[in-house]
Amino acid sequence: MAQQKTTFGGVDILRFLAAVLVMFYHYGYWVWAFPAGVSARATGGIPQHPYLEMLGSGWVGVQVFFVISGFVIAFSAENSTPLRFFEARVKRLVPAVWICAPITAAVLLLVDLSWPTDAVIRLIRTALFVPYSPWVDSVYWTLGIEIAFYAVVWTLLQLRRFHLMEVVAIVIGMVSTLFWCLYYPLDWSDLAETRWLALLLVHHGCFFAVGVMIWLMRFKAVTRPRLALCALFLAGCVLQIASSVDVHTVKVEEQMPYAPPIIFFLVAVALMAWSLRLDLSWSGWRRIGLMTYPLYLIHNVVGAAILGALMGAGMPYLLSVAFVGATMIAASWLIAIEAEPRIRLLLDHTIFRYRLEAA
Repeated sequence: MAQQKTTFGGVDILRFLAAVLVMFYHYGYWVWAFPAGVSARATGGIPQHPYLEMLGSGWVGVQVFFVISGFVIAFSAENSTPLRFFEARVKRLVPAVWICAPITAAVLLLVDLSWPTDAVIRLIRTALFVPYSPWVDSVYWTLGIEIAFYAVVWTLLQLRRFHLMEVVAIVIGMVSTLFWCLYYPLDWSDLAETRWLALLLVHHGCFFAVGVMIWLMRFKAVTRPRLALCALFLAGCVLQIASSVDVHTVKVEEQMPYAPPIIFFLVAVALMAWSLRLDLSWSGWRRIGLMTYPLYLIHNVVGAAILGALMGAGMPYLLSVAFVGATMIAASWLIAIEAEPRIRLLLDHTIFRYRLEAA
């Protein structure tokens, strides 16, 4: 099937909902369940609220992001050039980071979670996309993984071998799925958060591979091998999610359930695939999708600090969570619609000036 569709409203909706889920996971659960975390410390301390434990699986929204990236990047790269692909990725990643990271660094200073030298170092490392911590906020851990996948796609474009995208995705997915299949039998729990394995896509390659398979079946052909591979990679995704549950269990010192995050993830992938058959071309969905990235970057430390301030002023916890959530969504809208385009314009007149001169 020819790629005629250029917008994916269902994907944008799902991406936004995944970001909102991650946000309320942090505000409604992580800030009191894991007092050592940066978001908990930014609040100044919040009493436990066990009745909100249902939000404890919201972190799986990040895994949904990776599947969406596999789909969207494969779609956008097929008819692109190495230079255009690189430019598009820079313009997508850089503006939000350059806007959100300084705000987060300033909040770290305001709530005494950092000192000037440390904040500057963290800010520089974050702005330069250094793949290893420290960053201004722990949420930036996903960017290095995303960039690693982009690098694979860019290499294929550079070699003029994008037609091998399916083969490469299968290799990435197989390696990742094999790792997780061996993870429990060989007791590789010490490797669950090994950063270099994450950057090599060993940890999350199965998620990107699922996204690529969905792209192939939506725009090329649905075949039995692709269906089987997609199911296999989904099994790898489920095992990775199970390992993440174990990691969270250790951190919060309380057994967390396996079923909710796994079910949410599988339902989200199914909804994503189903939505591709719908006509959701309204431009507003795209704007909502663009809000996802800045919302993800700015909500954790900044929102947690506001949450702590509101509760310190006497506002009830649930009302504070709702207010901060709405505030962060509004802030992400302003960043996506007003601030990011200005940074992209700056990039056009500096790094990508050759495009203007050529025109």
